[in-house]
Amino acid sequence: MQRSKEEQMTVKHFRDLCRMAYQKGIPLYSDFIGLAERDLVFQAVAEQFPSLRSEQYPVYFYGGYPEAERTIVCFLPQPDFPQPDPESIPICCIRIDPVHRKFSEDLTHRDYLGTVMGLGLERDQIGDIVVRQEGAGQLKTVTAYVFCKQNKAKLLLELNRIRHTTVAAREEDARSLHWTPEYKEISGSVSSLRMDAILSVAVRTSRTQGLQLIREGNVFLNGRCCTENAKLLQNGDILSIRGHGKYLFCYTGGVSKKGRFPIIVKQYI
Repeated sequence: MQRSKEEQMTVKHFRDLCRMAYQKGIPLYSDFIGLAERDLVFQAVAEQFPSLRSEQYPVYFYGGYPEAERTIVCFLPQPDFPQPDPESIPICCIRIDPVHRKFSEDLTHRDYLGTVMGLGLERDQIGDIVVRQEGAGQLKTVTAYVFCKQNKAKLLLELNRIRHTTVAAREEDARSLHWTPEYKEISGSVSSLRMDAILSVAVRTSRTQGLQLIREGNVFLNGRCCTENAKLLQNGDILSIRGHGKYLFCYTGGVSKKGRFPIIVKQYI
């Protein structure tokens, strides 16, 4: 697939970081990137280290917590260079709570993102925004955790209003956060464990429409763009589908009398 001009510039930037890390012998960090840009990282490293296999690439992705989709890339000097301590990566987690729970609005991810971007921040300075419902009954409210570059934390800490809701922001130690992923289970059966078959169950679409999503580069398997519709999935693989969400593929074995494979696809909520 031919790269756009913007993609060419992005690959060059990543290749420069990779080369400088090698020449200086120190880890270097990117800004936040999304899943689509992650594939460009691998392309850049492959150009810099053409003899290495992908599992040897000297890169480390971290977004503040294990399941993060938007991450900072750490370019390491050598394939055998130790991975950095997550605490050394310049990421802050800012927790935003309504001041008066009783009068707070039902704020959404879009509300938080719009307000944060309204501060004048670029998207590559902001990682994931995790919005969670906390409390119960009348005390039930929405709390947001915004991951950002360390040098932008001060600006976010000055936030005091989201829409019409008065909020308070404070820095949170991401190590203290213990989130249990919540899922919506989607069950079905497929004729094979191919990507296109499982995709049709996950997003409830036809094989033809699923194939289009794959060919257009909208499907990511375990964090990397996958354009191979016949790719066989393994139990525990994670699919991220642009415009549809993130899914955990589960297959415990077995085949029905009609030769079909019963599967469960867990959609992250």
